[in-house]
Amino acid sequence: MASRRLLAGVDVGGTKIAAGIADGDGRTIASRRVPTAPQGGARVVDQIIELLRQLIRESAPALVDAIGLALPAVVDQRAGDILWAPNIPGWQERVPVAPPISDALGLPVSLHYDGHAWVMGEWWRGAARGTHHAALIAVGTGIGGGLILGNRLHKGHVGVAGALGWWGIDPQESEFSVPSRGGLEAIASGPAIARAAGADTAEAAFAAARDGDPTARKAVDDAARALGLAAANLASLFDPEVIVLAGGVITGGADLLLPTIQTLVRKASQPQIARSVRVVPAELGEDAAWLGAAKLAAEHANE
Repeated sequence: MASRRLLAGVDVGGTKIAAGIADGDGRTIASRRVPTAPQGGARVVDQIIELLRQLIRESAPALVDAIGLALPAVVDQRAGDILWAPNIPGWQERVPVAPPISDALGLPVSLHYDGHAWVMGEWWRGAARGTHHAALIAVGTGIGGGLILGNRLHKGHVGVAGALGWWGIDPQESEFSVPSRGGLEAIASGPAIARAAGADTAEAAFAAARDGDPTARKAVDDAARALGLAAANLASLFDPEVIVLAGGVITGGADLLLPTIQTLVRKASQPQIARSVRVVPAELGEDAAWLGAAKLAAEHANE
């Protein structure tokens, strides 16, 4: 494919959609964020189209090569369909997403599991750049993640390797309807922290914990411990150089979460790995996933 030098990426989450245009070196040309339409389904597709139209118009329409979408979903890349996205209403079964966007904008569109886009963004331009082996845990409405192993994105057999929200973490749970019960997401996602703290949002839970509220403090401590054990297991299993902690929950509660996570990785990982692995916050913030999706779109177009 002849390069026209610019790439577009979109990160679709349960509460917001972030999109941007980047050049071939990962430098941001333009970006924008909007709340995710609560109706879900086709309305979200319309939002993506309108957001991209605006960004492409602001940039240089003739220079955009491809579009990548980062989605909290299992996707069929060949067809451009979402197969299952539990956090987006109306996307719980197969839905064509890439074809209508491609038809509307006249550009190739590829779909990617958002954990893979997150880790690709941070590996390309963020906290994992320069490494050969990296892991990422993204904590927001849900929990996801991704792996770079030997300078390659590890997608897995089904294509959602790194779906850490499903990591079973409560040995006392008998039902295990993971991730809603017994899984990491049931303890450490934003909604789970808020629910356990008796707060409306994770941000409110963090504020209450800082003010010394015991219920909020326990909810945050439980989440931090669960994330720390998951990160320690991830370190022992894959031996990465760095584990990047990303997402709105990490950003909003870094002072409360990171020390416990880092301590548990040092204490609970395989000893040699514990001494070498770095556990660091993400550098790209909300730009990581859309930027990673843009990078993956370029790779997909050249396959």
